[in-house]
Amino acid sequence: MAILQEARDSVTGGCLCGAVRYTVDFPKGSNWPPQSHLCQCTQCRKQSGALISHFMTLGSSQLRWANPSDGTAAAEPYKEFSSSKGVYRGFCSACGTAILWRSEENAEEIDLFIGSIDEKWLIGDRTEKVSSESLTEPGVFEKVLSADEGALGRAICTPQMGQMFVRNAIKGVTDARLVGKRFVEMHHAKMEIPD
Repeated sequence: MAILQEARDSVTGGCLCGAVRYTVDFPKGSNWPPQSHLCQCTQCRKQSGALISHFMTLGSSQLRWANPSDGTAAAEPYKEFSSSKGVYRGFCSACGTAILWRSEENAEEIDLFIGSIDEKWLIGDRTEKVSSESLTEPGVFEKVLSADEGALGRAICTPQMGQMFVRNAIKGVTDARLVGKRFVEMHHAKMEIPD
């Protein structure tokens, strides 16, 4: 399946309880598809509870918070935890949803947890069209997946920047080569694992 080449103007997302909401804008000239990557670092694992975290790298001005009147800063219950010197991890303090990662060193960029983007942008409205029970019938699941509703999700989620902190891979579980380059740590450290 091809990746959607036509950019969207924006997508929306937020936390599980709905208290923290945002819009990501894709103005003309911004990266499309947006740059995304996978991370297996210990801190991402601890924040998300997942073995692999999936991020979209954005310009910090591309993220608009829905809660405050000016859109520049998130309101309660959004909080940030300083996970290391100059590095902050944003989350909803009401439900715990991981929202973003940012650093003071590169204040112009943020890494947004892709799983916090609204489902309609990731998979379309397939869950509204087909009941879970009918997906167990022969051929139905494959037919639903073959619809091109997930093209935007593929564009947003395909990790063009690669896989970070592969040194933390769990053999037989998270060590599979997915998409993109593999890096021992961060991509900017230039420690790429050869094929």
